[in-house]
Amino acid sequence: MGAPMAGVSGGSLAFQTSRAGGLGFIAAGHMINQQAFDKLEREIKIFKDLSESSSLSFPLSIGFIGHSTFDKDSPGLEYVRRILEEHKPDSIQIFAPAVSADDLPMEFVSPSSTISSSYNNNVLMCQSYGCQVVAQVGSVKDGIRALNAGVDCLIAQGTEAGGHGIRRDLGSGTLSLTNRLVRLSQERERRIPVLAAGGIVDGRGLVAALSLGADGAVLGTRLWASEEALGRSAYKIALTNAGSCDDVVRTVVFDTIFNSHRQTTWPYPFDSSGTLRNNTTDAWDTSIPELEEELELDANRKYLVEKLDHAEKEHLPNEGCVYSGEGVGEIISVDPAYDIIQRIEKEAIETLSNLKKLTAL
Repeated sequence: MGAPMAGVSGGSLAFQTSRAGGLGFIAAGHMINQQAFDKLEREIKIFKDLSESSSLSFPLSIGFIGHSTFDKDSPGLEYVRRILEEHKPDSIQIFAPAVSADDLPMEFVSPSSTISSSYNNNVLMCQSYGCQVVAQVGSVKDGIRALNAGVDCLIAQGTEAGGHGIRRDLGSGTLSLTNRLVRLSQERERRIPVLAAGGIVDGRGLVAALSLGADGAVLGTRLWASEEALGRSAYKIALTNAGSCDDVVRTVVFDTIFNSHRQTTWPYPFDSSGTLRNNTTDAWDTSIPELEEELELDANRKYLVEKLDHAEKEHLPNEGCVYSGEGVGEIISVDPAYDIIQRIEKEAIETLSNLKKLTAL
């Protein structure tokens, strides 16, 4: 599965991922205004146009950010409802959090749904439109909550993952988290698929996930470094230049700075990201209280914010936020997404074949 990475996962990447045999997702990002809605509409059109021109039919899958989109007072609820009604996506991924904290108004439930209770969360809302709901979680606690909410699939996002996730002191590694969520799913009367996410960039990582009983793996960083991925070429190249997992850190530095001046902020405990180490993380990752103090002073905040904004605008990997998972050391080139998926499948088959040889000894 291709992760719905905001600013990265558009219609072209989702199509090529699906064409290669994976499940491609389009990222909705913070669905809070007309601009975000229009951008998603354009990417959905790209996906559908590519599908029609190839005479192939693939499921439409969209990923939403939970805290900004499904808050009961957010305009995002209406935008999501419009997407569900107009495009009828086959699957929806929700993350941060996967399950809404508040009851949502029944007005957002599909009129044709059999849901009659006054209670409604984001999972039920999407399912009422016929969607399969995929919940990405970073802890066992959140995984149990998602299972209790009736999701159709779980993603176990380990702390090795790139991009946003729960803080490193609250999360678990990909293998241990996947292993536990697989067991919890198996113990349920309704057994749902579990996918592993975090640090998986090749066929060997896929096989490792399968060996735990997972049904598949989610690719984020590996597809970020693809030709079809949206976003900054300089950042993609930075991923290929990273030497190993040692070049990645899960940090709150960037969100601490971004949250000091942006209207849409990442809340605790999701204000944490897997990124490439650089001058910014070296300066502040172990000094967060000092960073917060600096941001309280208007002049210092202005300097820090403008410095980071400049790095983002000019695409400077040594200063800006380059999202990356710990598998980045195995990425040596920016390739077509179709080739990436096909190569991972081939590597997985070869790895399984070698393991069979071991069992024969």
